[in-house]
Amino acid sequence: MKRVLMVLVILLAPALAGGLDLGIYDILSTGGFSGQLGFYVEGDPLAARGRLLFGEGGGLMAGLDLLYRPLGGFIVEPYLGAGAETLIARQKSVGGLEMAVGEQSYAVGTLGLALRLPAIRPYAELSYCYGAGSYAKAGLGFVWWW
Repeated sequence: MKRVLMVLVILLAPALAGGLDLGIYDILSTGGFSGQLGFYVEGDPLAARGRLLFGEGGGLMAGLDLLYRPLGGFIVEPYLGAGAETLIARQKSVGGLEMAVGEQSYAVGTLGLALRLPAIRPYAELSYCYGAGSYAKAGLGFVWWW
């Protein structure tokens, strides 16, 4: 039993490594900016990230992406991603937020390039959000390992 548990820990350890994901995006169609705060779970060759997006879609959105990293062991690693984003709260014209869960949803395709460093992983990416009001965004960010 101990050997089986040890083998499972060794096999699953890379998938459990992760960090905090911070980024800023330029919405290319409107010229606006948005920020993100999320988590990143490392796997090989797949990784996942969940995030809250501030200022995108006129309020607060939640997103989940699955990233494919074909060259996972190199210093510079390109990646492709697919995911979804949905609106949680909309910004009122006067101020404050009103709940608007699921009113806007987008399918997201991402192409990016990350620099693999020991404690931090900076990245640059282009994303296209396909939905009712489709838009493209360019972003810079980093993953800080915990």
